[in-house]
Amino acid sequence: MGSLEKLAEDIVERGIKHVFGIPGSGPSLTLIDHLQRHNVDFCLTHFEGTAAIMAGTLGRLSGNSGVSVSIKGPGLANMIPGMTACYFESLPVVAVTESYLPDTPHSKAHKRLDHKLLTAGVVKGSRFLSSHGPGFHEMADWSETEIPGPVHFDISGTPIESDSPIIAERDKGKEGFDTRGFFELVSSSKRPVVIAGTLAGRSGWSEWLNKLSIPVFSVAAAKGVVNETLPQSAGVYTGAGLELTPEYSIIPKADLIICLGLRHKEVLNVVPFQCKTVNVDPLGEVHSRGYKFESMIEGSKEQMDKLYTLLENKEWGLDLLREVIDRMRDHMMSYVFMPANVYMVIEEYFKNKARIILDTGNFCTIGEHIWRVHRSDLYLSSGQGRYMGTAIPIALGSLFYDSEVPVVAFTGDGSIGMYISDIKIAVERRFPFLLILMSDGFFGSIRGRAIKDGLTQKPVTISNSSWIKVLEGLGVESVYVEGEEKLLNVLGGWNSSSGPLFIQINFDPDKYQSMVDKIRAE
Repeated sequence: MGSLEKLAEDIVERGIKHVFGIPGSGPSLTLIDHLQRHNVDFCLTHFEGTAAIMAGTLGRLSGNSGVSVSIKGPGLANMIPGMTACYFESLPVVAVTESYLPDTPHSKAHKRLDHKLLTAGVVKGSRFLSSHGPGFHEMADWSETEIPGPVHFDISGTPIESDSPIIAERDKGKEGFDTRGFFELVSSSKRPVVIAGTLAGRSGWSEWLNKLSIPVFSVAAAKGVVNETLPQSAGVYTGAGLELTPEYSIIPKADLIICLGLRHKEVLNVVPFQCKTVNVDPLGEVHSRGYKFESMIEGSKEQMDKLYTLLENKEWGLDLLREVIDRMRDHMMSYVFMPANVYMVIEEYFKNKARIILDTGNFCTIGEHIWRVHRSDLYLSSGQGRYMGTAIPIALGSLFYDSEVPVVAFTGDGSIGMYISDIKIAVERRFPFLLILMSDGFFGSIRGRAIKDGLTQKPVTISNSSWIKVLEGLGVESVYVEGEEKLLNVLGGWNSSSGPLFIQINFDPDKYQSMVDKIRAE
């Protein structure tokens, strides 16, 4: 059996049913041929970066690392933006790329780049397919292991003899845990608050978080880890919330902050808390040192059972939390047909039976705070990296995971164009994909800085914000919407089984700008 045939069988054994990318005429095409013989669906994308994000999203939802494929050199370079998004968002993907063998003479220079150097800043690591070294199972394990993320796997027509073993992050000499006083602090607290990072979702802690009677926040990337229709849900914590947000009002009243994997890259602003703070993180303090935790535990089942036992009978802050949330929602809904109104119409129409995708921008700030998510798998965004343009490939990846669940993706003027060509995949496969453009004719969040500091707005002004004809040209039913009644009529007339729908909504730019006042300091 050849090395590429064995690689294909390993991918199949992993339970992977879809692979994404753009092949070359070399080993990548051979690999895809082997995969298709095993009924693995290969999805040809128009851009390699799309493939990586789609694969990573599928990996995030399925629990199995996704797989993207490209040629060497420029193909890998094109995949880097997608791999970077996966790095920021902790999406597990094995990026398989053609490569020259390490001992190939340098005179063989066609499409040649140093792959390890090129990927070094955005992957957990890079290896070469070898006879005595990490194979696909090891690479996929590496991608999925805390913290999940992309790994890079070079292939050629023949494997090399060996490559370096993999050292997982949790084995890289992490600092010891100072567990002294952790449970004593929890036990003695009268007004504890929980802040859940993405670790809480991957660890399956939602069930007991949904039973608590104390305020529970999540970082934006973990939104839904606590059912946000429950009274204890305090919404998102960013470290940058202003006076209308729950974090501004609730956290100063706490006497203990209990963090579940709170890490630097999952918030907008790392601010040490004024009260005592503890954390749960199997990787130690290296990813969250700025919070100055009093104590930390790894989060074993025994420890988490004990933590829940100490918290289950505590109760405080829920009435205040309700008042704060109602005040914030009243503010966001006080405008006539702005993004908050759109979210409420969509939420009511789909009745929490759609998966929501948010790109980044002022509309995302509103969406993070007003949208109520029942489960974390029903909400996806660029909550960690704020990586503009990811909504379309994330939406496509989630539809490959489950095309029975409609997807509603919200994007803005600055983000809609980056991956737009690959919406043709949704057209070809008749995916139930609703794409909504929240348009104010600017890069709205950046415009706020220009206004505040008296700088030029020309670089962030969109000369023609309409995408209707573009989407129609790609085969997508497209329409403008001006109000709630029109939006409901359009939704009611959409046959989701026939393929995607594009809705563009234009907002008054000055009202659009002011809607985030007293909510977020970007």
